[in-house]
Amino acid sequence: MKVLIAYATTEGQTRKIAETAATHLSDRGHSVTLIDVGEERSELDIKAFDAFILAGSVHQEQHQKALKNFATAHRDLLSARPSALISVSLSAALEETRPEAESYVERFGSVTGWEPLMILPLGGAVRFTEYDYFQEQVVKFIVMKRGLASKAGADGEFTDWKALETFVDAFVERSSD
Repeated sequence: MKVLIAYATTEGQTRKIAETAATHLSDRGHSVTLIDVGEERSELDIKAFDAFILAGSVHQEQHQKALKNFATAHRDLLSARPSALISVSLSAALEETRPEAESYVERFGSVTGWEPLMILPLGGAVRFTEYDYFQEQVVKFIVMKRGLASKAGADGEFTDWKALETFVDAFVERSSD
């Protein structure tokens, strides 16, 4: 199966997630193309792909504009073929804030008009060492409020890698039906 993984990333965790999904699919014999929708690129014939996985992170309760634009521009093709969305956020890291993470996905669908076959809300990461002072204060507040970090100001990764692999396997299985 030829799979396009299109992602948008702000701090790099979604890129890492997309790369891991691509490697997982490639290791199982699938042809995978990985693109960052936020970068300039030559025209890609997306009609050449059998299935699509879009991945984006949530900041200030919104997915990246580049991902929303990509999904909107290609919603008919994305809807006609097997497609999935991986939505990366800190809200997805804890069971009690999962409804918040799911609301981001619902908003993404409302804005783009695209309804993916499968959706995975997935925990992201915090990288305090890369933030400016104001970003650090905002993220510290969010992390402490959610109880995600035992040490405020420490970098942390909240991605469930096993859940990602399970999701990708299930997507391939459903796409093959």
